Amino acid sequence: MRGRMILYRGSLKSCNYDCSYCPFSKHTATERELVKDREQWLSFVEVFHVHAKAAGIRALMVVPYGEALVHPWYWEGLARLSAQPWMDAVGAQTNLSFPAAKSAAAFVNAGGVPQKLRLWATFHPEMTTIPRFAGAVRELLEAGVVVCAGAVAVPAHLGLLRELARSLPEDVYFWLNRMDGLARPYTEEEKRAFQEIDPYFIREVTRTASDAARCAGRIFAEGDGRLRACNIGPALDFRLESIPEERKTPPCRKKYCSCYLAYGGREDFLNQALFGPYPLFRIPRRPKAAFFDIEGTLTEGGGKGGRKKERRHVFAEAVVGLKALSAGKTALFFATTLPYAEALSCCREVWHLFRGGVFAGGAHIVLKEQEKRREYFSFLKESCVLECRRNREKFRYRILTERNGGKPYKITLLRPSKAPWGSAEAGALFDALPNREREEARYFVEGNCLQIVAAEACKANGIRMLCQWTGLSVSEVFAAGDSVDGEDEEMVRLWGCRNGCGVSAGDGGSGSAGF
Repeated sequence: MRGRMILYRGSLKSCNYDCSYCPFSKHTATERELVKDREQWLSFVEVFHVHAKAAGIRALMVVPYGEALVHPWYWEGLARLSAQPWMDAVGAQTNLSFPAAKSAAAFVNAGGVPQKLRLWATFHPEMTTIPRFAGAVRELLEAGVVVCAGAVAVPAHLGLLRELARSLPEDVYFWLNRMDGLARPYTEEEKRAFQEIDPYFIREVTRTASDAARCAGRIFAEGDGRLRACNIGPALDFRLESIPEERKTPPCRKKYCSCYLAYGGREDFLNQALFGPYPLFRIPRRPKAAFFDIEGTLTEGGGKGGRKKERRHVFAEAVVGLKALSAGKTALFFATTLPYAEALSCCREVWHLFRGGVFAGGAHIVLKEQEKRREYFSFLKESCVLECRRNREKFRYRILTERNGGKPYKITLLRPSKAPWGSAEAGALFDALPNREREEARYFVEGNCLQIVAAEACKANGIRMLCQWTGLSVSEVFAAGDSVDGEDEEMVRLWGCRNGCGVSAGDGGSGSAGF
C-alpha cells in the first residue's frame, strides 16, 4: 500500500431509511444523540488531522451504523481532510439518500477535493427506485466523485439486480454482498447468476480464515477514540494520538473474516490486484493482465529454486482470488524463477486459468493463444555449462541445466540446504567464469541455489515482452511477488506490490511494520 487506511464508526445508530431487515431503521436519533455524534466526529477529524500523517495514514472511510451523509458535519470533515496534500482518499458507505449534486457542491465549497472522494453506495429496494439510485450515481460521477454501487445478493431480487446493473454506467463496479439471513447455502445456479453480475462474488461465498498478521495496514476507530484491528477484530492498547511506529496486531478471536470490511482490508496481494492500494473503498483496479510469482506468493516457498520433493499447493485464498480475477476478464500470467515443468507441478489446480508467463527467471517466455503456444528463450553458451563443471569440486555443488533443443537457458548450481550460498561465495564463483561468459550472463541466489541465466533475462523484461505480444501497456497490468530486494524487485516496483506492502496469501505478514 502507498499508505495506511483507517475506518471510522461513530456513535450514530440511526438511518433516514426504514428497511424492514435493518436494526438501525428502528431507532430515531434524539437531538442529544446527534450532538454527541457530531462532537465525536469533529474531535476525531481534529486528532486525525494532527497525528495521521506521522502514522502513515493516508486514507479514511466512514462506515456508520446507519446513514452519516444526511448530516452536514460529515461532509465538512471529509472535505477538510481531503484537502490535505498527504491524504490520498476519503470516503463513506452510504445509501445515496442525500441530494447528490447539491451535496457534492457543498463538499467542494467546504474545500473538498472531489477526485479524492470515494463513495460506497448501497441500493435498498424497499426505499428507492432504480432510476433514482442510478441517477444519483451519475450526478456524483459528473461532479468528479468516484463511486462503487451494490446490493445484498437476495435470490428473490435477482431480476431487479440485473436491471440495476444494466442501469449503472459501465465503468461503475456493481458489487454484491452475501445475504447473511438466507438461512441456507446459495445454490450453484444462484452463485453462477450472481457472479455474472459481480465477478468477485465468489469471494463473498468462500470462507476466509482470519489472520491478524495481515491486518497491520488498516485500523478501526470508534467514536470514543478506542481503536480496533478491524470492524470485528480485537481491541488495540493505544489511541490515534499515540500509534507506535511498529506494532503487532493482537490475535484475532474470530475464526473467519465474516464480511468485506474484514477480509477486504487485509494486506493480501490479491486485494491489491483487485482493488488497488486502498481496497476497502471497493473501487476495482481492473488490470487487463496480472503476473504472479509462485513460491512464497501463490504457494509456500520451496527453497526458491531448490528441488523440494513434497507436492506444493496453491493457497486456498489465492485460488479464490485468481478465479475472481479470471472471471473479471483479467489475463493471468506467472512470473517465476521456476522452469515451466516445475511451475506446472506446483500450480496444477489453477494452471487452466493462466495464459502462460515468465519462467526460469525470465529466460523462458510463454504465451498460450487458443490452440497455439508462442515461446521465446534467452540462451546461454554451452561454454558456460562447461566452466561451471570445472568449478564443481571447488565450490561443492550439483549442476542442473534447463535446455530447449539441446541449448541451455538456465543453470542451477545446487548446494545442500545446510550450506546455502553466501553472497561473497556466489560472487567468487561467477567471477571465476571467463569474461565472455560473465558479460553474457547474470546470476542470482535463492537459498541453496545459485541461478545463472542470460544477461537480459529477468522477470521485468519478460513482462515487457508479453505486453508487446498482447498489445498491453505498462499501466494496464499488475504484478505481485515476495522478494523485497531480489528477483521480484523491478517488476513490483513498476507494476504492483510485494509482500509487506501487500502481503501475499499464505505469507505470515513478516514484511509489514504496521502503524
